[in-house]
Amino acid sequence: MKLVGIEKIAEMLDTSPKTIYDWTSTRKIPHYKLGRLVKFDVDAVMVWLETCEVKPYNRGTGGKSLKGGGK
Repeated sequence: MKLVGIEKIAEMLDTSPKTIYDWTSTRKIPHYKLGRLVKFDVDAVMVWLETCEVKPYNRGTGGKSLKGGGK
């Protein structure tokens, strides 16, 4: 397990440290609190990131039409 700080994880995720602080305060991102320090397991964050993926909408049969009509 490799633990890194807020600055490093923000850099890895291409976001700001403030966003990372916000995510930790709402428990959106896996992290550890070591006294006043907040640390992140890089592997756990990468697994978490994969769960955040939004799959493209499948426009195959059976879905509702996006072309108006209907009620």
